[in-house]
Formats: sequence, C-alpha cells, structure tokens
Amino acid sequence: MQTHMARYGADAVGQLRGLVGEAKANDPLAPVTILARDNIAAITIRRALAQGVGDRRGVAAVEVTTLRRLAEQVLAAGGDTRRPVTTALLTALWRRVLSSDPGCFAAVAEHPSTVRALVRAHRELRECDADALTRIASTSVLGADLVRLHEAVTVEASVGRRDEVAVLADATLRVQAGADLSAVGTIILYLPEEPTPSEYALIAALDEASGLRAVVGVTRNRAVDRDDVADVDAESLANAVVHASDSDDEVRAIVREVRALLARGVPAHRIAVLHPVAVPYARLVHDHLAQVGITTNGPGVRPLRDRAIADAFLTLLSLEPESLRRVAVFDWLGRAPIRLGEGNLPTPRTRWEKLSRRAGVTDGDWSERLADHVAREQARLDADRDNPDASAGGLAYRERSIAEAQELASFIVELRHRLEEGRSLTSWAALSEWALGLLHRYIGRTDARNRLPEEEQRAATAIEVALGAIAELDGLGNADVAGVREILEVDLDARKPRVGRFGDGVFVGPIGSAPSLDVDHVFVLGLSEDLYPGRRSSDPLLPDAVRELVGGALPTASDGIRRQHRAVLAAFSAAAHVTASFPRGDLRRGAERLPSRWLMPTIRSLSGIPALAATKWSEASGLRTVASHWEGVSRAERPATRQEWRLRHLAGRGTLDGDRAVDAAVELIDARRDEAFTRFDGNLNGVAGLPDYADGRALVSPTALEGYAGCAHAFFVERLLGARPLESPEEILSIRAWDLGSIVHEVIDRLTTESADRPDFGEPWTPEHRALMRTIADEVMDDYERRGLTGHPRLWEREREVILRDLELFLDLDDEAHARHGSRIVGSELAFGMKGKPAVHVDVDGGAIGMRGSADRVDQTRDGRLIVTDFKTGSAGGFKDIGTDPVAAGRKLQLPLYAHAAQAAFGEHPVDAGYWFIGRRDRGKRVEVTLDEHLEELYRGALGTLAAGIRDGLFLARPPANDDFLWVQCAYCNPDGVGYGHVRGASERKRTDVVLAKLYTLLDPSVVARDGGAL
Repeated sequence: MQTHMARYGADAVGQLRGLVGEAKANDPLAPVTILARDNIAAITIRRALAQGVGDRRGVAAVEVTTLRRLAEQVLAAGGDTRRPVTTALLTALWRRVLSSDPGCFAAVAEHPSTVRALVRAHRELRECDADALTRIASTSVLGADLVRLHEAVTVEASVGRRDEVAVLADATLRVQAGADLSAVGTIILYLPEEPTPSEYALIAALDEASGLRAVVGVTRNRAVDRDDVADVDAESLANAVVHASDSDDEVRAIVREVRALLARGVPAHRIAVLHPVAVPYARLVHDHLAQVGITTNGPGVRPLRDRAIADAFLTLLSLEPESLRRVAVFDWLGRAPIRLGEGNLPTPRTRWEKLSRRAGVTDGDWSERLADHVAREQARLDADRDNPDASAGGLAYRERSIAEAQELASFIVELRHRLEEGRSLTSWAALSEWALGLLHRYIGRTDARNRLPEEEQRAATAIEVALGAIAELDGLGNADVAGVREILEVDLDARKPRVGRFGDGVFVGPIGSAPSLDVDHVFVLGLSEDLYPGRRSSDPLLPDAVRELVGGALPTASDGIRRQHRAVLAAFSAAAHVTASFPRGDLRRGAERLPSRWLMPTIRSLSGIPALAATKWSEASGLRTVASHWEGVSRAERPATRQEWRLRHLAGRGTLDGDRAVDAAVELIDARRDEAFTRFDGNLNGVAGLPDYADGRALVSPTALEGYAGCAHAFFVERLLGARPLESPEEILSIRAWDLGSIVHEVIDRLTTESADRPDFGEPWTPEHRALMRTIADEVMDDYERRGLTGHPRLWEREREVILRDLELFLDLDDEAHARHGSRIVGSELAFGMKGKPAVHVDVDGGAIGMRGSADRVDQTRDGRLIVTDFKTGSAGGFKDIGTDPVAAGRKLQLPLYAHAAQAAFGEHPVDAGYWFIGRRDRGKRVEVTLDEHLEELYRGALGTLAAGIRDGLFLARPPANDDFLWVQCAYCNPDGVGYGHVRGASERKRTDVVLAKLYTLLDPSVVARDGGAL
C-alpha cells in the first residue's frame, strides 16, 4: 500500500489532488474510487476535486464512497444480495432469547434498557472471532451468558439476511476470489479511521488485488500516531483561546465571533464550530446561531425519538386501557396535535382538561364521572332556563359544557376500545397493522401531515417504515404492544437526521468530525478537562478488563482517549485560523473547571510559560477573557442578537431609538423599585371597564368584597380577569376544608327544605328527621365522591363516618339552641339578588351597592325576633377581633347583610346575628355581632371604601404576613410556591402611597398612623 502522510485539512486535500492527478495522468477518464471516512469527508472531497486536478479544470470518472458502500457494490456486482439485519429484527431476537433462557439477565430481562444495551453489545461482539468470544465467555458468568445469547441471536439473524460485519466479510471473500474490480479503478483510501477487524480484512484484500494508495492523517504527536513519523514538527496548536464563565456564555461569545467573520465577508461554508459533547453544546450552538439568523448544517442533534410526533405515538402505545389515568391521557394529548376525528381538527385539549377536572376524573372512571357531570350540568341548565335572571351567555356556556363532555366521553370510549384491541393481538403482523391504524387515526396519514414541520413528517415516516419491518417478525418471540413500543423506541433513538445541507451555512458538529473538514476558520468549544476527554464510564457488559483480552477487536478506554486526542489535534490543523475555548465553570452544578490537558500546550505557547500547570492556567497571558455575560455583551463591538444589542444599550454603549420593548422594561424596573404606587404594582386608576358597584347596576357578593379586602391583587386576577389556580383531582389526598364545609351546609339546607314538618318553637329534631339527615348525607357524600373531591378511598372511608357524627352532634346543638331561645327555623339558604329574589341595597357615599348571596339560616322566636346564623365548620381563630372591629377590617361582611335580607323577607323585626361554629374545633361556640347604628355606620363605610377602591383601580398585592407551610395561602401572590419575598417587600413600600391612604385606613390603620397620617 502506498502511504502518503499529511496533516489534516488543506495539506491532506492537496495530497489527494496529487494522487488523483497521478491516476489520471495518461487518461482523464481513468476510473478512480476514493474511500472516505464518512459522508462529510465525501462531500468535502467532491467539492475540492470539482475545482480541478493538476492543470485540468474539473474532474470526471471519480467515485467517492465509503468502504462499506464499496463492499455492497462488490456483492451486488456478483448478484449476491440479501436483506439487511434491521434494528427491529435485532430487538425482537434479543427479546426472544431473553424470554426463553435469560441466564444471569433474568432479573432485568423485562426492562427496556436491557435490550438496548444488549443490542449495542451485540454489534460490538460481531467484530470478535470465535477465539475472542471464547475468551470473553471464560471471564465470568455474565460473559458466558452474553456470548451464548449473542451467538444464538447471530445464527437466527443470519438466516436470509446480512448485517454490516457480514457485508464486509463476504465482500472480502469475493475480492480474494478474484472479483472484477476494473470498474473501480485506482482505489485511494482518504484519511481512514482506525479500522475494525472486518474493515481491515477488506482493505488488505483490496490492496492485495489492485494495490491501494492512502492519504493518512498525522498529528505529529507520536503518542497519537503510534508509529514514529520521520519528519516530526511540533504538534498543531490553536491560534487563540477564549474562556467564559460557563458553557452558555462561551457559546454566546463564539457566536459573536462567527457573526463578525460573516460581516467581514468570510463565506459561511468556510467556518466550522466543533463541540466535545452533545449536551449541552449541540443544541446550544444550533439554537444560538439560528437566533442570530445564521444557517447551520451538520450531524443530527436530536434523534427522531425526541420529535413531538414520535414522542406522542410512543406515549399513546404506553397508555393502559384498564386504568387510562386522566393525567396520562392529557399528557399524551399535549405532546403533539392529536386529531379529534377523521377530519383534521385537533382535540380541544385545554377545554377537555379543565372539564375533566371539574368532573373529578382520576383513574379510569371517565364514563361514570363524565355522565355525572353531564347530568349536573343538564340540571343546572334546566334550572337556568326557568330563571328569569339567567343570561343568554350563561345558558350557552352550559350547553357547550354538556356537548364537550359528551364529545370527550365518546373520544375516550373509542380510545379505550382501540387500545384494548391492541392488547388482544398476538402476532407481529397484526400488531403492525393495528399500530399503523393507530398512527393514522390520531396523528394522520401522509396527506394530513403535510402542514407539520419537516422534521415531524420525517419522524412519522420513520414510524411507518419501522412498523413495516415489525410486520416481518412473525415467529420471532412473543408479540405484544410493549414489544412494538420497545422496537420503535430503539429504532427511532438511533435515527438522527442531519441538520441542513452540507455546505449551506456554518458547519456545526462534534470534534470527531474535524478530520473530514476543509475550512478556513474553526472554533473548538468546550475544551475543559471534565468535558474533553471527560470521565469515561465503564461498560457493565464489556468492561475494559474483558476488552483487553481480545487483541484489539473491541476498543478500550485508552483507545477512545487516543481517538479524542487525535480529533482535537486534527481540529487544530484543519484550518488556518483556529480558536479554542473552554468554560471556567458549570453554573448548573456550581463547579469550577480546568482547561483540557490537550489545550494546555496552546495556552503555554500563547503565554510563553512552557511549564505552566493546568491548575495555574489563570496566570497565563494572551488569552481572551469573557468575565460574564453582562461584561461580554457590554464590551462587544458587534452584538449577535437583538437582546444583546438591548443589553449593550442599557450598559451605556450606543442608543436604540424607538425600541419600545427596552423602554417599557426600563420603565417597569424603575417603577417597581420606587416607593410610588404605579400601574406596574396594581394602580389602574383611570382604566376603563372597572366595575363601580356603588351605581347599583352590577351586583356583588359580600364574599367577593371580603376577598378584595384580603388581597386586592388576588381579587383583580380571580374576579376581574377570571384566572384561577388549577386543581387536580389526583392531588386530593383527603377532603379539603371547603368541600367538607360545603357538604355540611348542603346537608343542613336539604334537611330543612325537604322536611315536611319541621320542628316548631323550641321543639327538637325527631328520630325521623335524623334518619332523613343520614339519608341526605349519604346522597351528598356519594355525589362528592363521584366528582373526585373526597381524596383517597381509605381516608375518605374514615372521614365519612366522622362527618356523619359531626352532623348528629350539630342536631344535638341545634336542639339545645331551639329550646333555649324558643325558636324555630323560618329560612334556609335565604337567597337575595339571585334565584329570582331581589337584591339587598346598601346606601354608601356616591350611591347604593346591590348585594347578592344567601344567608345560611334564619330562625324566629315566639316574640318575633329573628336569629340570623352563618355556619362555620372551621376554627374561630380569625374571629377573635370581632368584638372591637365588627367588620374585621373589611374581611367579615356577611352577617349585617344577612340581617338586612332577613328583615326584607320576614318583616322589620329585631335581629340577632352570629357566627356559629359547628365543626370539630370550637364546636358550639357562637360569636355574636351587635346590630346597632354604630355597626350600621361602620358597615356602610367599609362597603363604600372597598367599592371605591375597586372603582378607582387600587389593586396592590397584600401577601400573607407569614410564609406558607403545608399549603399555599395565596396562589396569586405566590403562584410558583417559592415564597412571598418579592411581593412582600414591594407591598410594604407601596402601601404608604397617599393614593392608598383611605383604603388602608380600613384595611390596616397602623400603616397610615405609622407614616404620619397620609390623609
């Protein structure tokens, strides 16, 4: 073999041109075949030769291919063609042997990652001869079982098929037997990698048959090149080194340099950006360059498995039809556009998800809970149709809710049926056909997918191809849905479509692709010791101790490190201008980093300190430093992105005229830092559309005004914007306090209204009443259970008994109260301003507020006195200040209003009012409110102040005084559950603004007094 040594890059390309010129010296049409290391090298060669060879412009009769493709051509020329061994076949065969006789793999045979690891090991073991396999089998029980199963899979996979190793081996035999290679002509091996045993055998056979010429890349580093090189120069170095705080800042800095090169006129295809590891660099570089508008190309970054279509389809196959958990279904619906029916309309996932929450769907109870939901909505719709106050919009909402629930129920029934059908199939062909139908039903056929991004269409096509391969597996192991999913996952995970078209834009790829390149500018990123070479993990199936026994058939860790070293040296010599970079730290882990051992020679050369230790790298001069993201952007002469231009502007360098985004952001930041109450803090004074409850046209409930007094920001978001926290039925472990209170209130109301003969003055509830109460309680609690509001069944079983006991104790307390007051019930859930009943209007400054709501209960004594009661199932702790402040700073507004409603319904009788605690804490305690002129004045003043605050747009957040524990107190001030610090500080500064003085005189007079009486 004629071997020609060359440095990587332009030197190697020049050597290749010379060899091609020699082969065509006497005949320009003499055939020449160039064996490239990969497709990138093949395209580089074609582009280089297209510029001409010797004194000729252009070149003809040159075939650029790879060794494996040449082997296929040799076999095809002899008529020896066989189907390939597919990933689907290998996966099925390994599943089969594991199910029949797994040996030491029995404990993990069912785990999907086991098959993937064994398929990878199988492909490596195919390069081992019989002697090597025997040595591996003798190392341990694991080695023996691995080899035994590998040989069984190899035998079955070879029936009528051929894998890549077999293609090379059979081609070698044909060449040795005298295959006609005249059409191949002169063979030139260009920058070969270290060949595998099967590749080496074919190379030797080709050399023996026709004589090979080879351009071998050298790094001038004996440890890497192995053999001594006669003409030894210093190893290649980078021209410049950049270091940044972390990988993200490093990529941003390099992107700015790439953009500067393009601005100077350097063609994009003459620039390459190389990275050491895919995570985080591959996507970071592509994404940042795309954000700047720079086209890129290179090896695939994302496997098809990660595409939305593939992910959604694999998630669909994993759904269990028996349980069909709500969270799992909506997780699937959210992964890709899922078709509603045979048309192309997507499922209304968001509306369905909210509907399922309201229906209380959890695990597999779709039909029952959706049917209950429809029945409830239908009952409400019928009631609203009879209600003269019902709005047309409200009726339409009920009708849509019913239709959507029925649509969702039908969708789930079909989904469950299709999934159950797949679980009943037992052949690969039938499963393949079923899965293809599933793909077409929920993702769409080819014509329905043409609006999807190209990558998603490619993923869908790959699924169809893989399913076609699965159809050919009948007879190979047990066929089931899990097997289909596993085969698809392995197949799709192995497919990484390249990004863009080579030569179109900046090349982005791993450092290992450097030998294949011919460019002018190379950027080598991530050269820190922990990333390159990084820490190599041991292979649990084929550890280094085993690999070293087989005489080079399996690469060892040291082989991998040597290849990495060769690649980075090739990168340093691949272009005239090379910039290396490394991150000083990892902000994700909070760790410091050192430069790679292979970058240190460059750092020593630039700094002029030959003995500089890696730990002392910061003492080196001549390196370019990016101290931080802010420093890098503020100092940049040519920022890369719009955001960087804006940050540079904020740093005081340059101006950006008319940039509304920056101006608005600066205004917001300055306003929130200031003590003035601004629109960024909730001051919406002058904004049109805010309700003015004092005009009496829009009704408001006392609970709503209490909410405004508690936190104006929460009131604004919940009541005016209509945004509420989402609650998942699955998260309810035990019944929530407000649901427990609702059950108790509903049972008491129904007992009162459904009793034909309620107790008269001073009379107790009868045994018949108590029996009716238990029946009603069972019905109400059954309804809450069906709606998924009662938590875990075990906890609910106990809670249910406790609630019944609480209700019995309430009746005992009620009997005592009726006997003591000589009273009887005259009203339950007394409605006003709703259900056709007139509102209660309270005169305030500037008008009258129309109030709506319902009083829990009204009793009347023999002398006509009315007793208004607001039942409370919680603690009395929040009512301790009622004696000194009857309206509790605007947070207790119900009782005075209920008294007005009772007098409007039953006449102007004297009224007693109180909060009666009937729960487990403070049971029987009653907090009375004295209804006199003083309270009336306070009440009117409180309502007027709160209504004026809403009308004037005062919506400052008022977070809880104490931090959350066990639950979030205000989801509007603390939406992400991390605390109130960012809200609390601003609230304490802003509430002293004079605009808020009148409101805070009610809510927290100490603020006004402390700040000198802002009024």
